[in-house]
Amino acid sequence: MSPIFVVGAPRSGTTLLERMIDAHPAISITDELCFFDIVLQISEEVPDLRGRANVDALMSRLPQMDHFRNWNGIDTVLEEVGERLVSDPKASYQRLFLQLMQVHAGQQGARRFGDKTPWNVRHLPTLLRWFPDARIIHLVRDPRANVASKIDLPRTSGDVLTATVKWRMDVDAGDRFETSGAIPAEHFLTVRYEDLVQESERVARRICDTIGEDFAPEMLTFHRRRDVMFKDQPWKEGVLRPMSTGSLDAWRERLPPVRSMLIELVAGSAMRRHDYRADPRGLRRWLAVPAQLVREFAMWRRFKREERERRKAEPETRFVADNRSFYKLALESLGLRRPPPPPPPSRSNPPPQQ
Repeated sequence: MSPIFVVGAPRSGTTLLERMIDAHPAISITDELCFFDIVLQISEEVPDLRGRANVDALMSRLPQMDHFRNWNGIDTVLEEVGERLVSDPKASYQRLFLQLMQVHAGQQGARRFGDKTPWNVRHLPTLLRWFPDARIIHLVRDPRANVASKIDLPRTSGDVLTATVKWRMDVDAGDRFETSGAIPAEHFLTVRYEDLVQESERVARRICDTIGEDFAPEMLTFHRRRDVMFKDQPWKEGVLRPMSTGSLDAWRERLPPVRSMLIELVAGSAMRRHDYRADPRGLRRWLAVPAQLVREFAMWRRFKREERERRKAEPETRFVADNRSFYKLALESLGLRRPPPPPPPSRSNPPPQQ
């Protein structure tokens, strides 16, 4: 069965898209397993998952993950996954990822499974190597709306520069992978957030074509379901309301022209590629750019100091998403690091089965 992965720069509306797909009666999508960026860090301490002792060591470390606190209803899933791994003579982290998705789907009564982790846009070659028949939905959002939404989140830098650089790197990674020839064109779909909220049914039907399912009307009433897989993340609670276009232009009120101009300077080529137009208000703000750059850098410095202090105050949280995947992506973009190879055309390395 082909797994479904929703990816994109964080704060692009991936939770909204995940809930729409998850509302399909045949599909269940986990919410941010953060497998490659957090879970896989445990492999540095527990490299072998064969046998009960190793599985117990894995399970004892999962609560020490930064994101574990935000998983909702995961206990019964982990219990079943643990038992499956213990009885699996070929237990591995690849099979762990598969089992987390499959068990969650099975407990929800769904036959199709997948995961929504925005950061996985940085791991697409590995994702496809692990799951050669994957279906990937890449969500893209106007960087000004994306950054305006992101900079007010807790535990996030308030500067627009680092947020925009990460948006561009993530969008470029998805675009580059889509055109690389590594994945069949019919297995990969790029969706703009703006189209998702304005033409929901048309986009939902395109998604169904990509994942190989018939369109289900329930996908348009996803907000009626309250069985979300996240907790203590109030910024995600918009998915409990009907689809709305209210956030499309909110960035114009939240970002002064000079800040939107900085975003456009960094993200320009990717913006044009996805048909986002420059804000004409910024044309009169060139003289303000140097002073704004100083302010943005000061915000970033302050955030880094606060982050270091926060981590010292939370010694029980040992596995935290960091910028390692971003730095690898940056090196790949500069040609200084080779990305993981795609799976062979023969698909001689199929994903593990139950």
